[in-house]
Amino acid sequence: MSLQLIVYPQIYNGYGSTFSQTGEFCVDGSTFNALDNTIHPTCTVPSSASNVIVSALSSHPPNYINDWYRYRSSSSGTPTVPTVISGGVTLYSVATLTLSGIYQRLSNLVVGINYEMTINLSTTGTGFVLTSAYNGTNMIAQPLHAANQSQITFSWTAASTDDTIVISYYNFVADNIVIDNVSISQQGTTPTQTYSDLLDGQVICDLYEDEDIPLSLSVDDFKNVAEKVQSYSKAFKLPATKRNNKIFDHIFEITRTNTDINFNPYNKTKCVLKQDGFLLFEGFLKMIDISDKSGEISYNVNLYSEAVSLSDVLGLKTFSELSFTELEHDYQKENIYRSWYDSAPYTGITYLNPNTSGFRDTYSTLKYPFIDWSHQIIRTPYNPPNSAIWGMPELLDLQAAFRPCINVKYLIDRIFQDIPFTYKSEFFESDLFTKLYMDFSWGENISGIPETSGLYKDTAAVQYCTGSFDAIDLSDWSFDTQMGWTASKFTASADGQMFTLSAELEWGTTLLAPNQDIHTRWVKYNSSGTLLNTYDEIIANVNGNIPLPRNTSATISCANAGDYIQLEWKSLTSVNTLFFGEQTATRKGKCTIYGTTGMLTLTTETLMETLRGELNQWEFLKGLINMFNIVTLPNPNNPSEIMFEPYYNTFIDNDDSKELNWTDKVDVTEIKLKPLTDLNKITKFVFAEDEDDYAASVMKSSTGGHPYGSLNHIAPSQQFDLLTGEKEISAEPFAASVPKPLTDINAVSELITPAIYSMTDDGDSQPFANSPRLFFNNGIKSVGNGSYFIPAWNGFAEANWTEFLQFSHLTDIPTTNTTIDINFETQQTFTGIGTSTNNLFSLFWQPYYKDLYNPDTRIMTLKVNLTPSDVNSFNFYDTVMIKNRIYRVNKIDYKPNDLATVEFILIP
Repeated sequence: MSLQLIVYPQIYNGYGSTFSQTGEFCVDGSTFNALDNTIHPTCTVPSSASNVIVSALSSHPPNYINDWYRYRSSSSGTPTVPTVISGGVTLYSVATLTLSGIYQRLSNLVVGINYEMTINLSTTGTGFVLTSAYNGTNMIAQPLHAANQSQITFSWTAASTDDTIVISYYNFVADNIVIDNVSISQQGTTPTQTYSDLLDGQVICDLYEDEDIPLSLSVDDFKNVAEKVQSYSKAFKLPATKRNNKIFDHIFEITRTNTDINFNPYNKTKCVLKQDGFLLFEGFLKMIDISDKSGEISYNVNLYSEAVSLSDVLGLKTFSELSFTELEHDYQKENIYRSWYDSAPYTGITYLNPNTSGFRDTYSTLKYPFIDWSHQIIRTPYNPPNSAIWGMPELLDLQAAFRPCINVKYLIDRIFQDIPFTYKSEFFESDLFTKLYMDFSWGENISGIPETSGLYKDTAAVQYCTGSFDAIDLSDWSFDTQMGWTASKFTASADGQMFTLSAELEWGTTLLAPNQDIHTRWVKYNSSGTLLNTYDEIIANVNGNIPLPRNTSATISCANAGDYIQLEWKSLTSVNTLFFGEQTATRKGKCTIYGTTGMLTLTTETLMETLRGELNQWEFLKGLINMFNIVTLPNPNNPSEIMFEPYYNTFIDNDDSKELNWTDKVDVTEIKLKPLTDLNKITKFVFAEDEDDYAASVMKSSTGGHPYGSLNHIAPSQQFDLLTGEKEISAEPFAASVPKPLTDINAVSELITPAIYSMTDDGDSQPFANSPRLFFNNGIKSVGNGSYFIPAWNGFAEANWTEFLQFSHLTDIPTTNTTIDINFETQQTFTGIGTSTNNLFSLFWQPYYKDLYNPDTRIMTLKVNLTPSDVNSFNFYDTVMIKNRIYRVNKIDYKPNDLATVEFILIP
C-alpha cells in the first residue's frame, strides 16, 4: 500500500508562487491557481479600442509581478471570460471577430537574452493563438499560430527585466481552446525542479512509516439536503525530515525573522491525498502546531476541504454589480407590445445596445406583463362616438401596469458570468424553469424616474420681481436627463410626456417692502412659445418685510414633443421689492423644485439603482434553492463547476447514480441502528411577507392568519406523536403574489393580473417597495368582451387594447389537471382562477419528506472494508445494497489499512 500526501506551492494573497522551479520564469503555469477574477477583475476592452491587447495592458496593467490576469474584447461580440477548469485555462470565442486571453508580467529576465514559451493545449480548436511580448510601452513580438496544434512555442528577446507575455485566442466563430500548461525558460535550457519530481513545485511529504491518515467524508445529512459537502481528516503528525523541513521552511526555528518566511501557517496550502494511485482527498493542509519531544520534532497537521461555496463568493454581491446596459430600450407602447411575443413575425423589443453578455435573447429575456402595481384605474367616461368603450378600465399611465420582468435563467447566467465558477443544471434548462421571471419594479415611484430636486440660492444672480410674468431663473440647476431640463424650463422630448412638479418658494424682501400681492403659476408653452395652459395659479399677499413660504404643484401632460413648462411670478402692486437669491446672510429668498416625469428609456439605472439593485445575489439563488429543494454538489470531474438539481432528480431519479453491492464488504458482527431522533413536528414553508401588500393581507385575514402560498407540514400524529419542535424553510427574498380580476367590470372579467399595491385607511392605493416576485409566463390572453385604455406616451398614440400578457404563480389560468403552482400550497383563489395540487411541496419536497417521515427510516452504522478505489469512485447520490436492502450513505470515516466506519440511511 502506497500512501502519498502531496503539497502544492502556497499562494501569498493570490500573488505568485513561493515554490519556484529553477530556470522556470512562468509562475503558476500548471494549475493557474492565481487566475482569479475576484482578485483581478476581468478586463473587458471597450469597442472604441484600436488595439485590444494594448488597451487591456494599459487599462488593467499587471501591477503584481508573476500573477495571471485575464481580458476579452467587446467590439463586435463579447466572449465568455477565460475560465480555469480542472487546472486548465479555457479561452472562448463567439460568432464574431473576438479576442480573449491571459497575461502575466515576468521577473528576473535578462535584457537581450532569448526566452522561449511553450504552450500545451489539451483541447485545440479553430482560429488562431496570438502570442505577445510587451515591454511596458511597445509590443516586442506578436506572431500568430494555428489553434489546431497541441503544442505552440514562441521565442522573443527580452527588452526589459519584467516583460509581459500575453496568450490570446483570436477567432470569428464560436469555439474554445484549453491551455493545459505554460512554461517559459531561457532558450536552450530546460527548467529543473528544486526538490520535487512533480509539476509546478508540488512535493511529496515524508510520512511516518506506520502513518495512516483517517478521513471523514460526508454529504449533508439526510435531514438537510441542500448544503455543501464537507470533508476533513483528524489531526496527524509528519516527521521533521530534511524534505519536510524544506517544505515547511524550518518553521520551528525561532530565530527566523519575518523577512525569511516562505511558508505561512495562516495561508492556505493546497494538498491531495492518494493511496495506490487513487485520489482519496483534495483540499488544504493546516498546520496545527510543532512538537519537540526529547529532540524529535514533528509537525501536527490536518486536512480539510472547502467545497464549492457560492455563499462565500456571492455573499457581498448585489444585482447592482451586474451591468444591464444591453437591456436598455425606449419605454413605449410598441416595445411593451413586442415583448409579449415569443417568436416571429414580431421582432421582440428593440434594444438600444448590442448583446454583450451573449445571454440576451430577442424574445425571452425581458417582458412587460400586466401587473396591477398601483390600482389607480378609472373608467373611461361616456363619449357618444366611442360609446362601445364607455365604462372600460383606463390606465392613467403605462407604469401603473407595465414594469419590466427579467427571465430568471438569464439572471443566473449573468451571475455566473463573472465569478470563478460555472454551473450545470438540467433543471435550469427545463421548460418549466425557463418560463420563470422576476419583477424589476422600482417601488413606490409611479413613473420609474426618481424624483430629483434643485435649490435656487445664488449670491451672484439676485432676481427681482417685476410687474409682468417672468420665469424664475433656475438655469444653473440639474435634473434627471429625461426631465428635459434646460434654460429654466422642462421640455418634453416625446409626445404625451407627463411631468409632476412641485415647488417650495420663500421670497426675500427689501427692508421696507409694503403690502403687495404676488402671483405664481406653472405655465405650458408649445415649441413656438405660444402659451397653452396655466396651472395652480395662486395670488398671495406679502406683508412688510416678512418672507412668505409658498408651495405650488401641478401634474402637466405635454401633447407634443417640444412643449415646455416653466414656473413664473409677478407682483400685482409694486416691483423690485421681492427677490430670489441672497443679498446678505440674513436677507435671502429661495426656491426648491421637485420633479419627476414618466419614463422614456428603460436604463441600467432604472433597473439597478432602484429596488432590485439592492438584492443580494446569493439570497436570490438561495431562495430558488429552498423553493425547489435543489441540491448543490460539486462536479466530481470539475470542482469549479456546481451541479444544481432538485432532490428527487439527485437522489431518486438520477441516471448517473449507481447501485453498489457492499454485502461482501461489511462486518456484520457489530451493527448499530437508531431512529432519526431530531425530526420536527411542524415544518413551515413560507415566503417573505410584505406588510404593505393589500391583496395578500386580505387573503391572510380571510384564511385565519395563514400567509398566502405558505404551507405547514405536520408529521402524522398517529406515527410521530412524540415529535416536538418547529422548523422553517423560507423562500425569502421572494414573496407570494395574489392574482385577481383587475376590476369588477364583467366585460373584462378575464383580465386577471397579480395585485401588488398598498392601500391607505382612506382607500387610496399606490405602489410600494415590494419584495421580489416570481412568475410564470402564461402567454397572451384576451381580456374578455371589452378592452382597456392606455394613454399616449413617448411618441405613440393612445389605444384600447383587448389583449394582455399574463404572469402568475400558476402555469395556467384557469387551472387544469397539469397546472403547476410555484406556491408551496394554494389555499384559495378568486373566481375564475382555480387551484392546483402540483405545487412546490408536492413536486419538490414531498418525495424528501416521504422518506424522512417514515417509521421504517433508520440510521445504521457498520464497519466496511473499503478500498482506495471504492472511495475514489464513490458519489453520495449512489445507493448501496446490503443483503437485499437499499441504503444511502450519509458519512464515511475512512482509515487506510483498516475497516471504514460508514453511516447508512435505510431507504423504506
